Amino acid sequence: MEIIQTRTDIGLVRKKNEDVVSYVNHPRNKNIKLLIAADGMGGRDLGDVAASYVTSSLNRWFYNKDIKTLNDTEKTEQLIKRYIKSLNTNLLKKYGEDKLGTTLTLALINKKKTLIINVGDSRTYIYKQRKLIQITEDDSDVWLYHKYGGVKKDHLRYFSNNNIISACIGICNELCTMTSYIIDNDYDIILLLTDGVTDNITDSKIKKLIEKNKKENILTKIIEEAVYKDQHLHVPFSLTHKYTANFVVPFCGRDNASGVIYIKSE
Repeated sequence: MEIIQTRTDIGLVRKKNEDVVSYVNHPRNKNIKLLIAADGMGGRDLGDVAASYVTSSLNRWFYNKDIKTLNDTEKTEQLIKRYIKSLNTNLLKKYGEDKLGTTLTLALINKKKTLIINVGDSRTYIYKQRKLIQITEDDSDVWLYHKYGGVKKDHLRYFSNNNIISACIGICNELCTMTSYIIDNDYDIILLLTDGVTDNITDSKIKKLIEKNKKENILTKIIEEAVYKDQHLHVPFSLTHKYTANFVVPFCGRDNASGVIYIKSE
């Protein structure tokens, strides 16, 4: 049985939910799908507006594209990147620079391939052959500590600048940069998560939740784990010993936590 779901939770601290998650099947072919997770930027008054605008606009764009175009993955990649740039321009025209913004990770699934577009630090994962694989890279300074500096990915959450991103939609033209990935449709699950989830629970924990829960409960359990379960995190000695940085310990529910999951039928 195919399962496709969204879940979002305001968390335990925020006064409003600035995450927007969605999925749509194409009206002329339900096997062509668009999954989106947009995380409106905290610290701006209109993060939810940016996330909602980007999500609803992309859904309309998807609905209006013909099947032949969407099955041409390379062509679609260029078209959707151009469209996201136009959404950034529209937000700047209406609100001005440095007023509102959102991250974005999306997966467009066609007949043979999955196109993933990423802006910011929400993440897209796949699960196949009993392995959880992060496809996207975080657009953040701390990700470079991991990519080039030898810091373990699970340790990035402890750096105090972990919430500073280097790409988004809506703040300015220079930051509207995106990365795209094209993968085969040979995975069992594709999973999009905002950083309110991945800052609190590790990939190994996500993998365990996938493997020990019924398929229809997986996403709910992941969100609940991030928001309501104390992970007993602590800053590793290896970090404080090696780096002269400011460290913090993430706590459950400190941010909105949201996700989209697509589990393919067997």
